[in-house]
Amino acid sequence: MELKTLFKNSSYLIAARVAKFISGVIRSKLVAIYLGTLGAGIISQLSQITTSMYQFTVLGMNDGLIKQIAESDKNEKGFNQKLTSLVKSYVFIVCLILIVSITLLLLFSKELTVYVFGDAKYYIYFLIGLVSFPILIVNSIATAILRGFKLIKSIARGEVIVIVVNLLLFIPIVYLWGITGAVIHVTLSLLIILIVNQHYSNKMVLSKRKIRPFDIIKAKINRVSVKELLSFAGFGLTAGMAIIFTDIIGRAIVVTKLGIAQLGIYTPVIYWGSLFDGFISPSIITYLYPRLSEAKTDKEVNGILNDSLRFITFLLISVPIRYQIIPLFYSKEFYSAGAYLPWHFIGVLFYLWMLMFMQAMMAKGKLKIEGVAIIIACLIDIGVVYYFVPRLGLYGWMLKFIVSPAIFLVFYLFYFKKTFDFRLERKNIVIMIYVIVVFLSQMGIEKFLGFNYIVNLIIGIGLTAFSFLLLTKSEKDFVINKAIALKERLIKR
Repeated sequence: MELKTLFKNSSYLIAARVAKFISGVIRSKLVAIYLGTLGAGIISQLSQITTSMYQFTVLGMNDGLIKQIAESDKNEKGFNQKLTSLVKSYVFIVCLILIVSITLLLLFSKELTVYVFGDAKYYIYFLIGLVSFPILIVNSIATAILRGFKLIKSIARGEVIVIVVNLLLFIPIVYLWGITGAVIHVTLSLLIILIVNQHYSNKMVLSKRKIRPFDIIKAKINRVSVKELLSFAGFGLTAGMAIIFTDIIGRAIVVTKLGIAQLGIYTPVIYWGSLFDGFISPSIITYLYPRLSEAKTDKEVNGILNDSLRFITFLLISVPIRYQIIPLFYSKEFYSAGAYLPWHFIGVLFYLWMLMFMQAMMAKGKLKIEGVAIIIACLIDIGVVYYFVPRLGLYGWMLKFIVSPAIFLVFYLFYFKKTFDFRLERKNIVIMIYVIVVFLSQMGIEKFLGFNYIVNLIIGIGLTAFSFLLLTKSEKDFVINKAIALKERLIKR
């Protein structure tokens, strides 16, 4: 059953993401104490510029490599040769772009230092960031091999090792060398990620298949592979730029019409939405994308999609206790943000449902259609913000996160029905409708009865508990067995 496999693999990664989140909170606190706002700003900018440079160079081609590895027959006689050829093709293209990028970055390094950090005296920090650039590129190869072979447990174990080692190194480095130490740690942490991922890719794949680095060097470049990788690069460039410009324009409209303070009020909503999305979507996609890539028939794709949609829906079945959470992490000034959170989460739900189909589009090579869809979605987002923000205030900004995901969820349902003979299973239709009813019901009860902490909590727990009845018999047995196993484990401790 695909749902059980999805749950098993995603649970490993979700646990690792939670650990990463906690580590990030600790690191942020240490930065605030020892480095202050200046140190926090420099580290934030360095991390952002490094990531941006990497994304510009790779342009989504790492997804192309994952797809090519995943969809290949690992048991065929010439697979080792094919694998080395695929990696060589990826390295060839990325290195060409890398050489151009590094050359341009060095030529304009002084200007970029002033632009990124605000002062030329931080030039050495920019150069340290530049060193991490090739490390990210090499790491993308190891990561693609791990994901292409769906070695999820190794990926999760590697993430936990990296989190622990990086946190242990961060404390003495920052204490001894301050901001310079924190900057060095950015590059050092990426090097540790590379070492760990390289270790697992060698141990789990390359060594077992007796593939050496020299085998990749002498391998032939696969022209078909290069062509597909370039198509991913084109998609990454156009869709990526559209998303960036949409975010910039949308925020500019809100600031112009409502003021930056109003945008600040919505910050907790964005944060909690991205927190769920940040835990759930990467954890599922890490397994889902290569799994969809290797699917050979429409029936197989349909089964994977239905199970993914079901899994996502159950993860977000309960309505967040928003008014209690927001003042806890922010101040009472942000209390009004609770009014937008349930609607925003409906948008998150639509987005996560839509995201499952987007992964299938990329995995099955429908890049041109997906690129056009993303550009149209971005135009819709700009139109919604431009029209509704002056009329509805922050509710207009909120609609941006609901309208286009809802529209394109419907589009994908029709497109997949026509292209892949996709049918949404009845049990999924029931649970998807139920989760929307849960959200709307709690909001309706609050509107007519007013907000009450205890009542809100009881209703939320009751509606969530009722969802257990919507599980199939095998799913109920699976949940009960997991609960029993967890109880026995706790008793032994």
